[in-house]
Amino acid sequence: MLGVVLMVGLPGAALLKLVTASTILPAVTYGSTVVLHLAVRRGLSRREGAFDLGCLELPVAICALVWMLVAMSVLVTPAGALTPVVIVIGLLLVGGLFFLGMLAFDREALDAEPGDESAFKH
Repeated sequence: MLGVVLMVGLPGAALLKLVTASTILPAVTYGSTVVLHLAVRRGLSRREGAFDLGCLELPVAICALVWMLVAMSVLVTPAGALTPVVIVIGLLLVGGLFFLGMLAFDREALDAEPGDESAFKH
């Protein structure tokens, strides 16, 4: 629905701008995941028999972060990328506001994963 509204409201090649925005948003998500992993990696527990990169964990994570920065620069530096960047920023702001609303008004829903009914207090 939002895509249709944006296509009507955006001048020019709206579909191309939405496709570009839809490539930027996953790159932001993947980059955020790498940054989060780097921030909390020391506190993560290790399980015997689970996949582990061992001493290569940090170099692989740093390479992934550098790759995401290169990919983001390719996506956001062209002159025609301003509108898709604004769309992505708007979507991130709306998502952030939704999260803050959940944090303020329905904190219990954030304490469990979907489908985990045992975590909810009845």
